Amino acid sequence: MLTYGDERAVLNLLYVYAELVDSGNFDGLSVLFAGVPVFMAGPDQPAVPGEMVGEVMHQFVKTYEGIPRTKHLVTNTILESDAPGQARTRSQFTVLQNVPGVLPLQVVASGRYHDEFTQNDSGIWAFSQRIMLVDAYGDASAHLETGDAVL
Repeated sequence: MLTYGDERAVLNLLYVYAELVDSGNFDGLSVLFAGVPVFMAGPDQPAVPGEMVGEVMHQFVKTYEGIPRTKHLVTNTILESDAPGQARTRSQFTVLQNVPGVLPLQVVASGRYHDEFTQNDSGIWAFSQRIMLVDAYGDASAHLETGDAVL
């Protein structure tokens, strides 16, 4: 069973991801996901090595003065654990974007994150896998260089 502190640590990892993306700190994503398979286009596509996530983001996500002008909202998180030092979550995400003069505020994508986490011997929690599942796209023309992935 997870302690309250463990639950907060796991949930904070979800929110750190959103903060890093929305601030344009794509290199920070490579650190966050280091050593972790990240399925950016669903579980049926090859995983991106965690260390490469930042490079993929730099390649595909449009930025404006260094930021993508997005807000990644992570909601409806279900947190489960069957063993000490292991946890998994299922969350909903909604990506809002507003680019003045280009795109009014709107939803550009929504979907789900299926994540797994492990706790190291020092008690620090980290991602051990992420699967992104996009359920719906809006106008992603100001968000992505390609419409094939929502990051």
